[in-house]
Amino acid sequence: MRTGRFERIDHTAAPAPADPALVNICGVLLHALPQAADAVAARLDHTVGCEVHARTADGRIVVVIEDTAEASALDRMRDFTQWDGVAASSLVFHQFEDAEALEGEIEA
Repeated sequence: MRTGRFERIDHTAAPAPADPALVNICGVLLHALPQAADAVAARLDHTVGCEVHARTADGRIVVVIEDTAEASALDRMRDFTQWDGVAASSLVFHQFEDAEALEGEIEA
């Protein structure tokens, strides 16, 4: 048995990339209890670096997260699972995007 032989590791997110011209973007599917989904979505709307893009009646919430000075996207995602009414969060998409490219309007 290997009890006590595991290395203790700090699992806080790595610092943002050294290149300030890159933005860390994560797409997350959050599963909230249906009766708590409105409260969870409202809290997400008031969380810096988060934007709710879609919701379903059964409590699924699609949210995009960017790194901020307050917390990394990974730290935010980890925090979500501790919120009342949140059952799980899953990383669905991740990329680093050029900050200048994000400044313009998206053409349809």
